Amino acid sequence: MRRIVSLHGVAAILLLATIAATTYFTVMRFAAELSAQDARYRFERWEAGKAKPKAGEVAVAIAALRAALAYEPGNPNLHSDLGRLLYWDVHAGSLVDAESRGSREAALERFHQVARLRPSSGHTWANIALARYVLGHVGLEFALALDQTLRWAPWQPLLQLSAIQLGLATWQILDEPRQRLVAEAIQRQATWKMVDQKPALIRLLRAYGRMELGCPWAGAALGCPAT
Repeated sequence: MRRIVSLHGVAAILLLATIAATTYFTVMRFAAELSAQDARYRFERWEAGKAKPKAGEVAVAIAALRAALAYEPGNPNLHSDLGRLLYWDVHAGSLVDAESRGSREAALERFHQVARLRPSSGHTWANIALARYVLGHVGLEFALALDQTLRWAPWQPLLQLSAIQLGLATWQILDEPRQRLVAEAIQRQATWKMVDQKPALIRLLRAYGRMELGCPWAGAALGCPAT
């Protein structure tokens, strides 16, 4: 009889311990989510230029997002928020500076994590392509990110302009199929009826000396010979 009571007592203790642990985890996770939401709100204001971070606020926001990721490592939004914040924090920093470069590398890894979790996000691939370009990583993975941006965001004008600019900036090292993809994106954006992209495209083509890519639709505006 004593043994049965003892086993029941042990079971009750284990049950209480499990409930306590679950409650603690739930409370901590909820607190981490609230902190992450606050970090996201603050960052969006900083990014939009509506407020400037006070001393230490960026570090607190980064810590909050990392804490939330400890509870939700499979949440692509948290990885994206942290990557964008890490990149933004040093966007004016020099690549020669080890800290600035390290933050950009860390941001790039977060963007890659988002791509693994949400592979059809054009914004994510655009972030990867830009980060790799800035870091000087313009090999195969950069080209693949450029491909994916053009593929998943064909009618998002800002992303398309970003991808087109990166394509023009690296035109000399792109293979012929990717040059063709960039040229097709330029043509698609130039003929899109909903948003007039021609002025922005003309500026880019002039800046990178690729006026011939706009001759079919820009003509004299790019100094193209009359046909």
